[in-house]
Amino acid sequence: MESAITVFFLCCMSVLSPFSGVSNGELNGCPPSPNCVSSQSMQYNFVHKVDPITYTTSRKIAYERISKYFHEAENIWIREEKEGEYIRVIFFTKVFRFPDRVEIYFPEGKAEAQIRSQSILGLWDIFANRRRVGQLRELLAKEESE
Repeated sequence: MESAITVFFLCCMSVLSPFSGVSNGELNGCPPSPNCVSSQSMQYNFVHKVDPITYTTSRKIAYERISKYFHEAENIWIREEKEGEYIRVIFFTKVFRFPDRVEIYFPEGKAEAQIRSQSILGLWDIFANRRRVGQLRELLAKEESE
């Protein structure tokens, strides 16, 4: 019983964690567990570090492309959206419906999108968050070439 309460508490803490959102123009960092990746992670933290998504279009067009994908895809719940600047969604895996939080921040004056992806449950994500960032990077690159 005690271990079940501990697991429940840890799950609630990860859902309600202060690790989401933008503070001082940057996405908040990842927790110490290896189930999170961030383009604004500490410089030498190879466990969490991914490159930001760069684009060659305007900030507005890049945001609209990502937003459109989130609105049209299944198994995605848009949690928060600040038009042209920030979007936070929850991805649900197709089979077991595990939730993953994804945040994309489009800083003004830069042709890049900062991204953070974290599994809400579990300690290790089997590189699912890195693959997701790669898919979003490819989506934006594919849209630009059309």
